[in-house]
Amino acid sequence: MKIRKLKAGSLQFAILISAIIAVLLSVFVILVNAHTLFSKKSDLLIETVQQADNTIRYSLQNFTTKRDTSFLVLNEAKNITSSFHTSYWGMFGKVYAESKARSKTVEKIALVSGWQTVADRTGLYLKETNTPLIVVGNTKVEGKVYLPKRGVRSGTISGNSYHGNQLIYGNRLRSDTILPKLPTKLLNHLEFLQKMPLPVSNEDYIDISRSKIHINSFSKAVKTLYAREVLNISNVQLTGNIMVRSDTKITVAASSSLKDVILIAPIIEIEAHTKGVFQAIASKKILVGKNTELAYPSVLLINAEDTTKPVLNNTESKQIFIDENSIVKGMICYLQDRTTDRFTPQLIFSKNTEVYGIVYCEQQLELLGSIYGSIYTSGFITKQSGSVYQNHIYNGTISSSELMDEYVGFPFENLDYKVAKWLY
Repeated sequence: MKIRKLKAGSLQFAILISAIIAVLLSVFVILVNAHTLFSKKSDLLIETVQQADNTIRYSLQNFTTKRDTSFLVLNEAKNITSSFHTSYWGMFGKVYAESKARSKTVEKIALVSGWQTVADRTGLYLKETNTPLIVVGNTKVEGKVYLPKRGVRSGTISGNSYHGNQLIYGNRLRSDTILPKLPTKLLNHLEFLQKMPLPVSNEDYIDISRSKIHINSFSKAVKTLYAREVLNISNVQLTGNIMVRSDTKITVAASSSLKDVILIAPIIEIEAHTKGVFQAIASKKILVGKNTELAYPSVLLINAEDTTKPVLNNTESKQIFIDENSIVKGMICYLQDRTTDRFTPQLIFSKNTEVYGIVYCEQQLELLGSIYGSIYTSGFITKQSGSVYQNHIYNGTISSSELMDEYVGFPFENLDYKVAKWLY
């Protein structure tokens, strides 16, 4: 038997190859374990996100009557817990949901409100006042319409008669002597907003004289911009969880950039050509200039005190006025049970104005533009050639079918509540 001798370098080479193989196997095992761990963590994160979504959906059940805070255990097997808090942000509901799994925490915040299918949606609800609706000129009323007992007729103003082929393009139903009511919880919140005390800590305020850009997440405490006198918002960017308050008047310039904030003052004036998405809540007047564009979900709202004193002039009239060629997407509301101002409309839509959403007016409105959505009102007024015409619509358009099916913003009880917008 012949014995071959191997060189020492061959042994070293074999050992090197073995070491490389061992390292590669170790790396492979580590990669497999890391991938498995990452996959488990990813699955847990995905499940936590899904649980936060489920918590939002759960919170929308009976939103208008729900207690402010609830706590849930959604997945005991994986120890995923969720809590949520319901409140309001202006006219919209707000839901904050938080899901936790081990070291993972997922937060989600949403604006919510009522939703209706196109088939269920109301085009016009005109309160029963024993006065018929009169349509004149190029008026068109389309959709499901609730009318007084005396129904609808065609009329004439300054020699202009009704031009349509039908008086109503849709189903007619009988209205009641009261408008559908907004939730008591929402009305209480709106009243509180106009009377709530100012923050105590200086950290809760923002100063636009020092910085023109302010962004505040809805997961943090609300920030306040406040002035006793007239507050001019110009060349300023305000975004998020911010309230702008004045004891007298707020003026919004076209140079401003407002997103998701709330304005609160007795009088709010929005200058011509302004663009933004915000909620304006006043007690006396809201004036919207020409060519303004307010994106969804914006709100214009007056919550006025009842009055039994006679109104002596137009300067004392409480109203929302929207000038020509302006577009508002969201909600427009005028809330006031009693007033002696019977011959002046409290809500005025000028020519070529467009509203996509819901209009709710407890007094009377003048419609010279187009409402693509729903109107709930106690009556109509139009002023033409020095005369006042009660319950007349002159060249106005109402069409519930023109509003997209996904629109969320009907603040009534007993409706399905859905997400209007995800917050940040």
